[in-house]
Amino acid sequence: MPHPALSAVVARVGRAALCDEAATDGQLLTHFARTKDEAAIAELVRRLGPMVLGVCRRMTGDTHLAEDAFQAAFLVLARRAADVRPAEAVRGWVYGVAVRTAREARAVSARRLARERPVPVVPDRPADPVPDPDADALRALDEEVAGLPDHLRAVVVLCELDGVGRKVAAARLDIPVGTVSSRLAKARKVLARRLRGRGIALPAAGLAVAGRAAAVPPRLVNRTAALAAPSAAVPTAVAVLSQGVFRTMFLHKLTAAIAGGVLLAVALVAGSRLSELSAQEPSKPPVPHGAGETKVADGKKPPPAAKPAGPGTLLLGREGDYWALTPAGKKVADLDIPGETRSMGQAKLSPDGARVALLVCKEEAPRADRGDEPWPIKVVVRKAGEADPGTVFDFPAQALGVCWTADGTKLVVARQTTRSPDPKFESVLVDPATGKTEPLALPAGVRVLDCGRDGKTFVVQAPDPKTGKPVLGLATTGGADVRVLAELRTYPGGATACLSPDGKTVLLIDGDPARKHFHKWGLSQRPYRVDVATGRREVLADFPENGQACGAAWAPDGKRIAYTWKQLHEELFKKDQLNADETTVETEAFLIVADADGKNPKTVASDKGPYAINMILAGVDWR
Repeated sequence: MPHPALSAVVARVGRAALCDEAATDGQLLTHFARTKDEAAIAELVRRLGPMVLGVCRRMTGDTHLAEDAFQAAFLVLARRAADVRPAEAVRGWVYGVAVRTAREARAVSARRLARERPVPVVPDRPADPVPDPDADALRALDEEVAGLPDHLRAVVVLCELDGVGRKVAAARLDIPVGTVSSRLAKARKVLARRLRGRGIALPAAGLAVAGRAAAVPPRLVNRTAALAAPSAAVPTAVAVLSQGVFRTMFLHKLTAAIAGGVLLAVALVAGSRLSELSAQEPSKPPVPHGAGETKVADGKKPPPAAKPAGPGTLLLGREGDYWALTPAGKKVADLDIPGETRSMGQAKLSPDGARVALLVCKEEAPRADRGDEPWPIKVVVRKAGEADPGTVFDFPAQALGVCWTADGTKLVVARQTTRSPDPKFESVLVDPATGKTEPLALPAGVRVLDCGRDGKTFVVQAPDPKTGKPVLGLATTGGADVRVLAELRTYPGGATACLSPDGKTVLLIDGDPARKHFHKWGLSQRPYRVDVATGRREVLADFPENGQACGAAWAPDGKRIAYTWKQLHEELFKKDQLNADETTVETEAFLIVADADGKNPKTVASDKGPYAINMILAGVDWR
């Protein structure tokens, strides 16, 4: 037999062996991710289909919408097969995707119905299933199970919904049996608490009520499996739903990676290596280190280099940790973070430069929809430049910001307690020696961005008393009103600001709607100077058109500034929809020292990352 023919027979036999009942779900998924074998995905559709269709029917309450959502869920699985980790958690993963596709189907249908007018004759169609008397409760349960972190959802779906024994689940997920039990117990507590918040009791029969399977017609299995082929024609309705879910997944990663906002839940791990820091000679143009032929969007060369910066210490937030640098870019110290946490890229030096407050977040499995559940954010206060583990304070929140009071004795911690579209903020004083908090005598609901050096003035974000829109303003202790300086244009909680040492100018990072391609993705931030006396704002001179500002700070003498910016890829963000694969583009970030008006910029540090949306260099402080 010729070798090609023999190979084909062996391949068919191998596929048949792999796709029989002996292969686990994870083995099938891994095989499909490597080979795109349609037999493997067809077997997964057959096995997981009853669960997925049951979810889609409960979530949509409509036969046709449920089938569209069903196909979209498996299309997302086929396109993201390699993203499921561990592969044996595929049932929990696709359960979450099914809830998202069904929710998207319901939203698309509602928008369409709102546009359509009634017609004289309603076309014949199969009757929808009779609604379950507990349909709303089951739908809520599906949503809350889907909202669990991946590691909890995986054991819930296997043990509670599919009825798999704990020993079998432990073997599949490669974790101890005790871990399965503890995760199940934790999941039940979380679900019970969330359902109580919605006025629903966890069913006495347990979570198995959410595992009601639905018989999947053979035609639907075959049609769905065929969509896995790269060249397959995807029905419009299914394509719309899958793209909506891809976009949700991407935005989750994007939101998690936006510097100056909620620097959390980074699903894409940057494996970049920090380029060697260099201080460039004043006579040379400040070409960003490692930038090669990178230029600003208008093609102009960078301006001449500035004179060497004065004394002081720069504190730079990075993807993995924090660095202390001289203004010329020489590293002074590494500031490590506690184990099992990750950097949020934001830190502040005390006025005397002796201590530092770092923001970190406890590592946990990312999830696409947390609701108003806070992130496990921590504030670490430690001595600067020493091997000091510091003191850790828990401040769970949707987002967090810190700054030192003028005398350096206390921290102001500004928390975002609810997420968009109606975020709420609270700011408190914290004694870093004891961890005790006390109210801050400022108007309620303001978000403190910086503390003035007079000890009583604060730069704040507040709702405009006339429009309710977020504005930048000044507040004083004991005062009842906020003096409005400028309207804020970025997403809620996305602006950062610091007041000059003389109190006359605010250095603001805010969005720019005129940069429409970047603005729609929440990436349009520029650095501005806002005059306190007039409220006039102007963009810093020489800021690149292809840059997103991430952090900014004043020099101790107020004569210079430092800021970080990240390269933006305009062709990428012109698109209306993106998936995570498209964002795998090498991206560079820079730390700049410049005159107070932004002129004479000098690159003192840079770094690269493999993704267009990840944090690379973030916040910066200067004392």
